[in-house]
Amino acid sequence: MPPPAVHAGGFVVEIYVGMSAASRWEWLDFDDAESKQVRDFLSQDAEGEGIDPLRIGASVRDRIAEQLFPGTSTQYTRLRYVFLVPALLRKQGATIGNLKQSQTALNEALDKANLDETGVIGRRTRGRDFVHLYWTAVRTWKLLTPVTADLRDVTVPNGLAALQSKTVADEEGNPLLEHRVQWNPTVVRLADQFWADQKTKGWPSVHCRKAEVNFILCQWLDLSNKPPLAAIAFQLRNGCPQSGAEYPWDVDVGGATAARDQLDHAKAVSLICWSAQLAYNFALLKEAKRMDANGVAATWKLRSRDLATTEEQIEIAFDKWQAAFALEKSTLGPWTSPSYWEPLGSPVSRSFLASTAKLLATGKTDLKSGLWSAWVKEREKVNNPAPKLSNPNHLVTWSGTPEMAQRWDFRWKASVRRFVKDAENPHG
Repeated sequence: MPPPAVHAGGFVVEIYVGMSAASRWEWLDFDDAESKQVRDFLSQDAEGEGIDPLRIGASVRDRIAEQLFPGTSTQYTRLRYVFLVPALLRKQGATIGNLKQSQTALNEALDKANLDETGVIGRRTRGRDFVHLYWTAVRTWKLLTPVTADLRDVTVPNGLAALQSKTVADEEGNPLLEHRVQWNPTVVRLADQFWADQKTKGWPSVHCRKAEVNFILCQWLDLSNKPPLAAIAFQLRNGCPQSGAEYPWDVDVGGATAARDQLDHAKAVSLICWSAQLAYNFALLKEAKRMDANGVAATWKLRSRDLATTEEQIEIAFDKWQAAFALEKSTLGPWTSPSYWEPLGSPVSRSFLASTAKLLATGKTDLKSGLWSAWVKEREKVNNPAPKLSNPNHLVTWSGTPEMAQRWDFRWKASVRRFVKDAENPHG
């Protein structure tokens, strides 16, 4: 992976994703708020404690997730928040100075009006900054684009200025006030409609209106490289619901061959990484039980965590893994070569993952064995600054909760499926 390209006022991280070097995604960091968002995004995990002991989440899982579902995040809850961002910035008199107060008021209104709904941001944190949180979707799905062709201009202040200004034109109708960004005209119209609806219909809904869904599906269809999210949009436009799929590779993408290939690749990667993660959990549990037997004080004891319950949870995950492996083992052949993992991860990570696939392909499927324990222990020791398997001082800090024992689904259950379900069920 090439190093980040640094620019004044922010940085651009170029990450090559997917199965070809032609794909990439970018993150533009403009201020402390957005910097925190990217750190949260890259470090968190939808399952367990948000800990990535083998250090393959951000370099593999999140890169593939961005290829499959660009512009999404595990922190996202409901699709309509993507439209609430421009709506709030469009509110009469909105400024950067009063933005926090306006968000808190809207969060409270949304909570009161949607008591039977899940994913309402204001219910958990009244002052939650959903404008910056959802800004990646606003930018990636091109609700807002730079006039200058410089993506660094797509900032909240510039977006607010473009929505708040009254256009002044010359005698020939040419705008005299220039902006560095421009909103899609449909977005401006939908933002105005949002406030008009509140005057006539009362409290706001977290459900998208049909016009909003139609717009967002068009934006998904126009995504570059035609990712699976675009193929899903095509199916939704044709009345084919997709939100019932348990995993993203279970969705029907019709004749979108490239999307199907991407999902199949993601499925194989998920199985291989899941194998290493489960082996790690078995090794972690074994070491913790040994420490328990020696009467060592540890965090899981202080929290009254029963390791037998932890073991039961890991065994349930292992049963699921065995069923999946029986069906999918024939797909692992190409992944035994480090070159097949390019450009995911570092050379060391690619070697580790390819060798993991080779162990599986050659019948080494007892993830509880000493072979697998040694394998993941070495990986953790080399790549994790606080390895639990080789350092008792780190091990005693474990809470007793399984660490990334569930299969990766690349944001599907955490947020994307909820978005798809919202798109399937517009209100009004």
